[in-house]
Amino acid sequence: MTRYSEDVFAIKKLAKDWSTSWDKSDIDALLSMYTDDPVLMPQSQPAVIGKDAIRSLYQSVFEEFKIKGKGKVVEVEVSGDLGYFWSSYILTATPRAGGDPIKEEGKSIFIVRRQDDNSWKISRLIDNSDRQ
Repeated sequence: MTRYSEDVFAIKKLAKDWSTSWDKSDIDALLSMYTDDPVLMPQSQPAVIGKDAIRSLYQSVFEEFKIKGKGKVVEVEVSGDLGYFWSSYILTATPRAGGDPIKEEGKSIFIVRRQDDNSWKISRLIDNSDRQ
């Protein structure tokens, strides 16, 4: 297996682990997959900068909703110590207080960076809905 293939495999595993942790509402696992200086760029919201801010965002989302999603990695690219993957997703957010589930479809792009131990972590995440 070439270095490029190994990197693509590792990034696809990161994508799968991220999705699994999202479905489990596992904030600590999610945060462990980010670099020390992450930035999230959610649709129709200001940028969320740093792990503390991301933790607060995830806590509020997971306290309000039970999330169940399905994602598909569409493309992975690596160049040196940087890479990206983009994925499409379908998710259902069920309000914990009761009410109708919210269904959402969209796509995300994850910019990833190789770490000193050769693992890959998420540096930037841009997300947007397909809703019109």
